[in-house]
Amino acid sequence: MRFQLSSLLVGIAAAVVSAQDAPPQTGPFALHITGKEGSSIDGYAGSCHAGAAIEGFCYSAGALPDGVSFQYYFNASSYTKVDDNDVGTLVWKLPYNDGSGNQATVDQALGLQFSINSNVASPMFGFSNYYFNVGFDKDSKLFGWNYIDDSTFVPGTNPFPSGNGTAYYQWYVCWQYFTSYYYQSVGWTLTGEPHNPTCEPVDITQVFPSSS
Repeated sequence: MRFQLSSLLVGIAAAVVSAQDAPPQTGPFALHITGKEGSSIDGYAGSCHAGAAIEGFCYSAGALPDGVSFQYYFNASSYTKVDDNDVGTLVWKLPYNDGSGNQATVDQALGLQFSINSNVASPMFGFSNYYFNVGFDKDSKLFGWNYIDDSTFVPGTNPFPSGNGTAYYQWYVCWQYFTSYYYQSVGWTLTGEPHNPTCEPVDITQVFPSSS
């Protein structure tokens, strides 16, 4: 997918400036999605159009397709780890025309879009500052990360983060509606069983070109 610079100029310019101070990237790599508990899901994650400079985190069944929509990168934090695994941001590179006839890309980080009546959030790529902290474990499986658990809160007692946080694996593939688009895509459950009955639990595994 390609975008003209016009309506994206402000967001892209800001992202390019911030990217100058970004940590080194790992990638490109693919993300293999496999179902759990006897599920037939077996395919790859791909970025799908969901609005101006907004991409969903869609599921494509079968073999890995060609194209930049299925290529991802990882920006590791310089200071955050969990179980000796780096924590950081998952990145997709948005292609655009720079206004001089040249093709270029700018990084978009994965964030979460919530619905007020569901416990299933939609991971999406964009220019929001509310990024989703993720990482890859020793088995190359993608996890979400947080450093504090509000189920441990005590009234009137200021919670104190313990250690280096926790890795979570609350990935699903669901039929989801967001920004006027309806896709089979990756979902993230907040707690408990997913409110959306189409959701199936999955693992998401990092696969580099040499091993794909």
